Amino acid sequence: MPERQGWLHKEGKKTSKFNKRWFKLSNGMLSYFKAQKDTKARGTISLISASAIKGDVVRKGRDNCFEIVTGSRVYCFSADTPEERTEWVKACQEEKEIVSKAKVTVADFDLLNLIGKGSFGKVMQVRKKDTGQIYAMKVLDKKHILDHNEVQHTLAEKNILQRVRHPFLVNLNWSFQTEDKLYFILDFVNGGELFFHLQRDKKFEEVRVQFYAAEIVLALEHLHEHGVIYRDLKPENVLLTPDGHICLTDFGLAKEGIGPEDRTITFCGTPEYLAPEVLKGKGYGKAVDWWSFGSLVYEMLTGLPPFYSQDVQEMYRKILNDSLKFPEWMSKAAMEMLSKLLERDIEKRLKEGSEIKKVEFFKGINWDDLYNKKIKPPYVPNVSSATSTENIDPVFTDEKPELSPSDTSQIDKDDQQNFTNFTYVSESNIDNKK
Repeated sequence: MPERQGWLHKEGKKTSKFNKRWFKLSNGMLSYFKAQKDTKARGTISLISASAIKGDVVRKGRDNCFEIVTGSRVYCFSADTPEERTEWVKACQEEKEIVSKAKVTVADFDLLNLIGKGSFGKVMQVRKKDTGQIYAMKVLDKKHILDHNEVQHTLAEKNILQRVRHPFLVNLNWSFQTEDKLYFILDFVNGGELFFHLQRDKKFEEVRVQFYAAEIVLALEHLHEHGVIYRDLKPENVLLTPDGHICLTDFGLAKEGIGPEDRTITFCGTPEYLAPEVLKGKGYGKAVDWWSFGSLVYEMLTGLPPFYSQDVQEMYRKILNDSLKFPEWMSKAAMEMLSKLLERDIEKRLKEGSEIKKVEFFKGINWDDLYNKKIKPPYVPNVSSATSTENIDPVFTDEKPELSPSDTSQIDKDDQQNFTNFTYVSESNIDNKK
């Protein structure tokens, strides 16, 4: 879909002052930036969520104004000429019409199997009724999100999924909402979690670990280039595709808008893979993902994370203080890389994808071929069909797939405004409706 972009003046949310911003209209979203060269948007407006696009608006002291209304929010813009205003209004209206044709609701899907469950909600295997295509539907309860102050994490997950595309990251096709729930329609990846395969095989041969680790390097490097810290790398969040490649999923703890020197302090992640700086609570950056990566590689090679203990507090103590130990049979290349990844001094840690690609452990990897999936995976999971669930834990698939009722009486109008721009349609699905 062709983009429209250019300068407009946008009225402030809390003031009538108009600020000059660079706007991009693409894929149903109107995004605005402080400068034309910026890659991180100051904000986005979902046209599929717009109840009105008004082209003849009067504002005192401003000419050529138009409005976009989403929920209770009114966005007002001013163009330099009447012709530019007309072109922007027409482009936004056409974009909204195209995207609206491609949007979906829960009624468009048959529920097939429960494939995941947690405090966040459920993940179900679903079939789109008109095409027969199989997807994974992640369902989140709004009341739970509001009660646990997870609104920003949830919106960040959606924003990241819709703008970050990569061969080794799960693909978001649609997002939509009902009064009580949020829905992500994701690619269904049924080769099984890395956790599932590690439990069965105990540990992997080094050539297999090298392959998975290299694909994860490309995925993490891509996220970091787009200002995203993943913050939850673990075997449960690495899926295998039916042809044996990896796919990172679950961006519920990911943090966006992180530059090279930026730091955040939120304590989150899975205990076995937490970096020392997270435990210390003094602020951390993208380097935490490379510590988690080292922990995951260590676990794939040996069967357990490097500082594992059943006692979580003891495990934290080990992460902060214990020396790193290796089994005698581990290769020198693996030990050298892990020593540099599991380095408590952040300044000495391997923390750039470009550096990690050059280590001896990855010698022989053609990174372009890897990205383009031209390297044959060392292991292909047993996947009998596009709908098969044999690599998914029966503790989920034995349970009936259904949408649990939620109490919406505690979700007031102001709370609902948190989710105004949640609806999304991927560009490929928009193109199919054009």
